[in-house]
Amino acid sequence: MTRSTDTHTPYTAYVPHYSLCSNKLESYLRYKGIPYTPTIPSPQVLNTIRQKTGFYKVPAVNTADDKWLFDTTTMLQWFEQHYPENPILPADPALRFIALLLEDYADEWLWRPAMWWRWEPRAARWATGWLITTEGGVPRPLRRFAGFMFGRRQRREWLWDDGMTEANSGDVRDMLFRELAFLEPLLEEQPFLLGSHPSAADFGYIGPFLNHFCHEPEPLAVMRTHGPSTTEWVARMWNAKRHRLPAEQQWLWPEAGYWLPLLGRVARDYLPYLHQNALAFRDGKQRFDHVGDTFTFNNTKTTHYRVYCRQVLQEEFGKLSSQDQQRVDELFEPCGGLEALHADGIIDSNIAHQFELPRDPTPEDSYKSSFLGVVLGQPRN
Repeated sequence: MTRSTDTHTPYTAYVPHYSLCSNKLESYLRYKGIPYTPTIPSPQVLNTIRQKTGFYKVPAVNTADDKWLFDTTTMLQWFEQHYPENPILPADPALRFIALLLEDYADEWLWRPAMWWRWEPRAARWATGWLITTEGGVPRPLRRFAGFMFGRRQRREWLWDDGMTEANSGDVRDMLFRELAFLEPLLEEQPFLLGSHPSAADFGYIGPFLNHFCHEPEPLAVMRTHGPSTTEWVARMWNAKRHRLPAEQQWLWPEAGYWLPLLGRVARDYLPYLHQNALAFRDGKQRFDHVGDTFTFNNTKTTHYRVYCRQVLQEEFGKLSSQDQQRVDELFEPCGGLEALHADGIIDSNIAHQFELPRDPTPEDSYKSSFLGVVLGQPRN
């Protein structure tokens, strides 16, 4: 039993249809066979989520004993501790780190093209704005205006304020094509990114691919033409059941040639972005210019959460033995190395305690709501 309409399941998952990370969470719960009740949160429930977790952030999970979970990366780790069968992290420590790194890359870097294909084309922006305001209970006479304002806010907050400009808008759009060029040969040979079973990397990737690239008409046409094997993988991930897969997990080291462009993007674009973002946070800057190998994002907002993401990756790398660290370094050496991960040491985000589950937020942790905050959404920080 997985996705259920039974209200007596041990978990109620608040998973809006439009949420990128809701698909990540639901795919995981379905794969592990964890019973849950999917629920679209009402405005009243969103306020409860804020009170119980400290944030207006979905998806969120309410347990049968009224504990609250949020943040999909942290939630998946919490569920792994309680449901250890068929783990989504390889036993090999070096490969485990790579799975976590790819999950983080998919969550925080592929966010941009996912947002582009949803909020930049006018038709998609209007349609999704209407869907969200409808699910949010906005009175029908106000939905057109509210949907327009919400779409405008999303486009500004998640694209233009995240470093996208008219000059690089096409590059952000084309990030989808770059990922498909990596995924297609890989998924023609094996069912999942790191082998025979879904890993944390797969669940990171499924968020933007299922609910954005395979949901909006324009990117779906791209997927059908340029990514048939990836489109098949999306369906396979949504319908994956651990009892249907081989009992023995076979994990594969990412050494084939088609891995090199992806590892290069991680080493020369994503990790330098995290480093520059962390430096801006340390120096008290609200904005900074990111210069990577492929992308330049000028005047992009400093994002507190991504300082935390980098901190976690650094700590995970630090847990590896010297031999396993060397294996990871050797993998990335032809692609630019991991200097950006280690540069300037760990810059403390000071928010790690906010991701200890279950949540019991202090008043200082809680996001202070306002009318405009409820209507337009919580700022990223």
